[in-house]
Amino acid sequence: MNNLSNKANLKMFEEIIKYNFNDKSLLTKSLTHTSASTEKISSMERLEFLGDRILGLVISEELFLKYPGLKEGELSKKYSFLVQRSTCAKVAENIGLNKFIILGKSELKNSQIKSSILSNIMEALIGSIFLDSDYSNTRKIVLNLWKEMISSVEKANNLSNSKSDLQEKILSMNKKLPNYKLISIQGEDHDPRFTISVSVDGFNSVLAIGKSKQEAEKNAAEKMLKIIENE
Repeated sequence: MNNLSNKANLKMFEEIIKYNFNDKSLLTKSLTHTSASTEKISSMERLEFLGDRILGLVISEELFLKYPGLKEGELSKKYSFLVQRSTCAKVAENIGLNKFIILGKSELKNSQIKSSILSNIMEALIGSIFLDSDYSNTRKIVLNLWKEMISSVEKANNLSNSKSDLQEKILSMNKKLPNYKLISIQGEDHDPRFTISVSVDGFNSVLAIGKSKQEAEKNAAEKMLKIIENE
């Protein structure tokens, strides 16, 4: 953890988040945890309150625009994942936020920064960017920081569609649910290849390969759907 009183560290962090503050004090306040604050009312906590609401608006708007075909309930599930504390903490970890947080003695004694602190500081940072600029700039930065998380939600949605489509098709035919089986895992640890088979009563089993078990199951479901639809 660094002391953000020096300009070099401030500049380094601004480069990471791709935003230069006009009012550097706002950045410092957002990164100064309550345990290190000398203020009667913590600026970080107030910024966190604001940032939490802005994050919610940004994510809500993005999901609304990105998924015009989803119902409210489906949008809510994605929203809940993207704004939950663990996701905020993960985003904070991805940008190395822990290296720039200013902590008081009560928290410095811990070997690792609590995920709740990472989450709170992340939201405070969003609030400080909003106050220093405007909604448009803040939205752009948040979407860039959350890009990986939004992508994971989209991937999960795509992976589940083929399987759910196959399941619905099979149920409409009054057959038993598809049976997925892991056949093998090959390749290096950093680049595995999963082979999955899917079986449906009345049809030959099919095999498919993917970079993850979920992807292989999705590919197998797609193959089986094509076979059934061509019958």
